[in-house]
Amino acid sequence: FFAVIVTKPLTNYRSISSIPRYLSLSHLIIMASSYKEPSAVLKRLFLPPKDPSLALSSDYEWLVVTQEPPHPSIELLARPEEKLAGIRFDPALFAPSRLDYATSLVLQRMATGEKQAIDLPPNSEGIRYVRFHPSKPYFVFSSKAKNKPLLELYRCELVDGTWGIRQIPLEQRMNFVYGCAYQFTSNGEKLLVKVIPQNWPEEPPKEPVSTGPAIQAVAKDARKAPGRTYQDLLKNEYDEAKLKHFLTTELLCVNTATSEVKLVKQSEGGCLIRSLLSSPCGGYVLAQLATKFSYSVPISKFGKDVRIWALGSDAVVDVASLPVDDEVPLSYDACSRHPRSFHFHPCHDHAIVFVKALDGGESLSEPFEGERDALYLRTLDEGSMTLGEPVKFAGLDWRYADVDFCESGLGIIDEYRWKDRMERKWILEKDGNKRLLWERSWEDRYAAPGEPLTRRGARGRYFVVQPTPTSIYLQGPGASAVGDRPFLDLLDFGSEETKTTRLWRCTAPLEGELDATKEVGGILPGERKDIYESMVCLLHDNDTIMISREGKTTPQNYFLTKLSDKSEVQITDFPHPQPDLLGITKELVQYKRGDGVELTANLYLPADHDGTPRPTLFWAYPREFKDAKAAGQVKGSKHHFVSAHWASPVHWAAKGWVVMDDFALPVIGEGDVQPNDTFIEQIVSGAKAAVDYVTERGVCDPDRCAVGGHSYGSFMTAHLLSHTGLFAAGIGRSGAFNRTLTPMSFQSEDRSIWEAQDTYITMSPLMHVKKYSEQERVGKLLLIHGEADENSGTYPMQSERYFAALKAFGIESRLVILPHERHSYRAKESILHMAWEQEEWLKSLDP
Repeated sequence: FFAVIVTKPLTNYRSISSIPRYLSLSHLIIMASSYKEPSAVLKRLFLPPKDPSLALSSDYEWLVVTQEPPHPSIELLARPEEKLAGIRFDPALFAPSRLDYATSLVLQRMATGEKQAIDLPPNSEGIRYVRFHPSKPYFVFSSKAKNKPLLELYRCELVDGTWGIRQIPLEQRMNFVYGCAYQFTSNGEKLLVKVIPQNWPEEPPKEPVSTGPAIQAVAKDARKAPGRTYQDLLKNEYDEAKLKHFLTTELLCVNTATSEVKLVKQSEGGCLIRSLLSSPCGGYVLAQLATKFSYSVPISKFGKDVRIWALGSDAVVDVASLPVDDEVPLSYDACSRHPRSFHFHPCHDHAIVFVKALDGGESLSEPFEGERDALYLRTLDEGSMTLGEPVKFAGLDWRYADVDFCESGLGIIDEYRWKDRMERKWILEKDGNKRLLWERSWEDRYAAPGEPLTRRGARGRYFVVQPTPTSIYLQGPGASAVGDRPFLDLLDFGSEETKTTRLWRCTAPLEGELDATKEVGGILPGERKDIYESMVCLLHDNDTIMISREGKTTPQNYFLTKLSDKSEVQITDFPHPQPDLLGITKELVQYKRGDGVELTANLYLPADHDGTPRPTLFWAYPREFKDAKAAGQVKGSKHHFVSAHWASPVHWAAKGWVVMDDFALPVIGEGDVQPNDTFIEQIVSGAKAAVDYVTERGVCDPDRCAVGGHSYGSFMTAHLLSHTGLFAAGIGRSGAFNRTLTPMSFQSEDRSIWEAQDTYITMSPLMHVKKYSEQERVGKLLLIHGEADENSGTYPMQSERYFAALKAFGIESRLVILPHERHSYRAKESILHMAWEQEEWLKSLDP
């Protein structure tokens, strides 16, 4: 049962005395309502079979195919759940709550298609957490014991041409509370497993009647510490005690050849492991341990000790001891002032790479000698078990984003500047010299050169693939005026001017102009098809690629294709999961906003469309841009398989509606102008352009338009109903409607409410309810929210307070709170009821 609140006349109470005292006579609250189900076609569409999950072996020779049930029952969501330090987990299972488990396991040889179905372990409810050995045909997984809160460890190995499984016996239970409990060392000789310590109490500490006052304080002359809106934070000493109980682990070392199990001595008695990384040589781990708690930030920002543990002894090397990281300025160009991004250099046996802000992490401060960030290397001396002094090996003018290495030792470094959405990519030579590959706006999708292709290489590490000493591969989505067409390029940087050769690209569609310079061989393709293809990986022969392929009516399947001779082998043959969508047509349409900005949308027409205007559902999610030209670029492909997951509006095309999905609502602020300062004007202009387009096409009845969205799309929906009369109805799921409740930034807005007070107030739909009530056509609004929404900023209270305001002004509305649901809905009962609510809400507009 769950709460449903509506603004409707009171007709169901038998007497005045039976009406709850807190209600006016003009409104009704239904305190308990049973789950409902939508019409048969929507029920089928909202509960399709789940797509199989695929995992590739480290050598790319085997494919693991697992299948999970479509949606769990509400029973799974209703199980006890702990919410501590920003994480949610099952206290009985010592694992994240609400886990899905695969109920089938199939191994398939990539080259031949040969398949072997593997029987799951006896008394198994299902499996998850598949992890491949870095170099051998061998993987491990966890099996959920039937009717027990227990995950057991198994190995699956290829022996004499046949895959078989056997259990890895452990005397201590695995702990998955903060990530997968196990990982292979880089050399594959050991499996590291986080377990509950020996003789650990079975139950957490009992909750006291009171822990006393929970006190937080800001010291005199303290540094500024603006805090974003986080959920599930620690509140008191009892929460701290519970977190220690559930997160404390020891580390076991399992020999992968003999299955011998040893305790990693440095973890004896237990510690709060935040992360573990194996050294390339396999003899050490980099352990990051939570040490200092906070009530204002989640565990990812807790104080921590960074240490190197030797797996062959009890040696410990201290790398860093860092405080709670709660002083990062709000600007997305700011960062921690402390050392960050610790990891092993993949080309050294045991050397640590880390990053440090040279400007104190402040976005407005001056760079230090022209640099904001720098990368450092510290090498471990095995004889003395000490770390060498930090050696700077790269300085950056902007903020560090990432670094990857080739097996040759060549580095690829990314840096960014948020304020104008710029990025740079550098080659870092082995002698420390940098060479600029490109500097560009990441908003310009048409000009995106792609990203370096990585693949597992020596000692189990991932490296940028370098086919020659002066070249790397690049892969990208291939955005263009005819839609996305993913590609694989070879980038040669052997001369002063780099040269790019296109090796593969998604098949060109039947319609649209092409640029020969961006095609394979610089030649326009002779064969064109309306399909969408994407590259998955490049095999070790550097000639075979695994791709996915789909069409509007053909589900996604996987193929091996040769770059050299274009020969092809089909790997999978998954059937159509939603035949009720067959016949629906999809177009990627383009039109213009009033100010000339180009816009796009995915237009779906029902199978029985006869050319007459139909009710139309508009669904969107606004996005911010610093460049109007980039905002108008075509996004996506109209040749994707037409399918509909639980959050999609496409289902309504099966009921005879026209659907404008993902209709573009760019919010643009060029130069020093901030996008959100004109948010309302821009989304209203975009919505009007979308409605005008389909109306002028003759497919939309403007008197029967509805608008909807999830999260920021729900926020958008409230604004469009408040500031236009375009829509007769709206659907807003899991949104935020009062920006004063997220005062320290939201979405891409990185100013606080004190820096942009007018913007925060104006962008709060709550502040415009009176205007909403005065529209020439007041569209009714359905609000749906998960009771356990964990998303920052979208507390259920946001919908409750906004509904109270709608109620105050007599606006026809309905609030549905789904029990146990988070920001994304999971239970089949919840999803079917959501579909029923939406179907009933739009019924008055039906064809």
